[in-house]
Amino acid sequence: MRTLGTPYPFRERPWAEIQTFLRGMADKAPEFEHMAAVADSIIQTGSTELLAGTTSMHDILVVPRPVPEPPYDVIAVRSPSSPRRPVGGMVRIEHLSLSGRNDVIDRPVDHAVRLFWRFVVEKYGVRPASGAPDRGY
Repeated sequence: MRTLGTPYPFRERPWAEIQTFLRGMADKAPEFEHMAAVADSIIQTGSTELLAGTTSMHDILVVPRPVPEPPYDVIAVRSPSSPRRPVGGMVRIEHLSLSGRNDVIDRPVDHAVRLFWRFVVEKYGVRPASGAPDRGY
C-alpha cells in the first residue's frame, strides 16, 4: 500500500534537549528566537507528555503521544535555515498529512507560538496541558 505519511520511525528527543539546542541557536542568531519560543511553550504549558518532538536540521518536527508507528503525519516548524524556509521575518508551519492534504501557513515570527498551537489543536486535537502562554491560538 502506498501512503503519503512519513515512512520511517520517529526518533524522539527530550523537549529539554530541543529547547537547549534551539536556545543556543537563538543566542548565536536572533532569527531563531521564535523556534526556541515554540519549544519553551511546550515545556511551560506542561505539554511534554502530550507531544513528542525531534529536530531535523533546525526544524522542529512534532507528533502526538503516544508516538505513532510509520506511516504518520507530522507538524513541522520550519527554521530560517530549512530547505523549506519561509521568507525573512516569517515563520512557516506545515502539516504533512497521511492523506496528502498538507497545510502550510507563513506568518510573522511573533505569531509562531500561537500558530503552532493552532496547528496542534486543529490537526491533532491536542490542547496545551495548562493553556498556551498566548491564548490567541
